[in-house]
Amino acid sequence: MSARSVGLGLLDTIFKGLLIVVAIMMISKYAKVAYDYGYHIYNQSPASEYDTRTVTVSVTESMSVMDIAELLENRGIVDDKYLFWLQERFSEYHGMIAAGTYELSPSQKADEIIGVMSAKTIEEKEAEAANK
Repeated sequence: MSARSVGLGLLDTIFKGLLIVVAIMMISKYAKVAYDYGYHIYNQSPASEYDTRTVTVSVTESMSVMDIAELLENRGIVDDKYLFWLQERFSEYHGMIAAGTYELSPSQKADEIIGVMSAKTIEEKEAEAANK
């Protein structure tokens, strides 16, 4: 064996070791992020417990849930638009947010906010069921 082949073998081993370390670090980081999102989907906390001001928010028919989440984040109602999107996705009100103008507060949890914005849809469905 020549010194060159030994050097290349050593360099190859070091490179593979570094790749493994980087992979472990990335997996660890993103596993923590995934756990945090999963935890906060069901264990909700308001954006601010003590901020009881109300903010008027208008939702239009053309807005997607992500658009609504971005609007709420910009108004200080929620902390994380992606978390709000996931919370709506996994809530019992999924797909039921209705267009309208709402009075919301940063002291409300995501389920409460989604429930308020879905109340019109729930009332319409109940009225429709009563008419049948």
